[in-house]
Amino acid sequence: MSAPKTFDLMRDLLDHELVDCDGTSCGMVDDVELSPRETGTNDAALEIAALWSGPGAWTARLPAFARIAVRAIAGARRRRIDFGEVMEISEVIRLKSSAASLRLGVSDRKAGRWLARWENK
Repeated sequence: MSAPKTFDLMRDLLDHELVDCDGTSCGMVDDVELSPRETGTNDAALEIAALWSGPGAWTARLPAFARIAVRAIAGARRRRIDFGEVMEISEVIRLKSSAASLRLGVSDRKAGRWLARWENK
């Protein structure tokens, strides 16, 4: 019998880049949502339910004074990505859908359009 494959949430998911089906970078994994899994026994088992991205997902880990300052600057927006959307976990987390359909990278796209207007002037 082979040893069970291990999975380290901190090493394999948190702070990894999210890449959509078009190859576009659309954020980072800022938090992981776990849910209980039915095993049919009294053993407790958890499974990954979703990934969270955005400043609202990571500012809760900050001390209160820093949280207030960061939320004032970066906002509290966060997006839930159902774990079923994950196609591949490697150096980056590849998603099955586009960033736009998942409402990821909205601020990045807005900033890109704004910067493009200034470059053309």
